[in-house]
Amino acid sequence: MKLERVTDRGDVVNLRAVDSVIRGDPSPDLNGFADLLAERGYGGPVLLSLAETEFIDSSGLSWLLECHQKFCDAGGKLVVHSVPPSVMDTLMMMRLELVLNLAEDEAAALKLVGGENP
Repeated sequence: MKLERVTDRGDVVNLRAVDSVIRGDPSPDLNGFADLLAERGYGGPVLLSLAETEFIDSSGLSWLLECHQKFCDAGGKLVVHSVPPSVMDTLMMMRLELVLNLAEDEAAALKLVGGENP
């Protein structure tokens, strides 16, 4: 899996995951995530699109939970949005909708962090 910065509007950073989140990857790591956030770190709102993610395994779920916890600890907020049905089924089966901030699309995610539409 690869993460890319889509936009940084100052108040909200938009990222997207490219490809599947699986164990065979050169491990999705929190440092790569932090690098995309630059000096802002985990203290602000970040929207993460999974629109291009067709599959997620246990290592990907663990990674998402670790990221979520880093944001919570730092006073920020990670909102995962545009989750394909196959990935959403996995998240729901694991009851992660009770833990993660999930939104249907970018506009809904932006509302969750109190941002405004461009």
